[in-house]
Amino acid sequence: MKQHFILMAEYNRWANRRLYAAAEDVSDDKLWADKGAFFGSLMGTLNHILVGDRLWLARFRGEPTPPVRLNTVLYRDLPSLRVARESEDEAILAFVNGLDQDLLPGALAYRTLNGTPSETPFAATLAHVFNHQTHHRGQAHAVLSALGHEPPEMDLILFVRQR
Repeated sequence: MKQHFILMAEYNRWANRRLYAAAEDVSDDKLWADKGAFFGSLMGTLNHILVGDRLWLARFRGEPTPPVRLNTVLYRDLPSLRVARESEDEAILAFVNGLDQDLLPGALAYRTLNGTPSETPFAATLAHVFNHQTHHRGQAHAVLSALGHEPPEMDLILFVRQR
């Protein structure tokens, strides 16, 4: 199972790089244009993905939950957000590579953003992190298209074929 999560972390990094490369040519005003995605704009969506990753990685590591909301704007410009995204992708990959496989069948205990204690299966929660990113990258893909920009192909099977 650990090998599957390593694959997902590598895919995640690859897909994010493709998405951010496609967003490079989008003007600042369009990056923030509300296109009806759950977090409104492309920047809102990309910031949300990073917020979610930081929350979950802190929980997996047993660290305090960062004081954020799900719609927190961590970075207002794409270059800074991209640097942070790449750093987070490397941190996720390092975490998964160093993961003790014995943790996977166990549970993860943490507090939700409102402080409620929660416990969920560790492997399912880690799978959620990658699924969450894929879900919101799909929204970002649609926003790029709505802005008149060519969204990148980000299918997992394409990544596997190109490896």
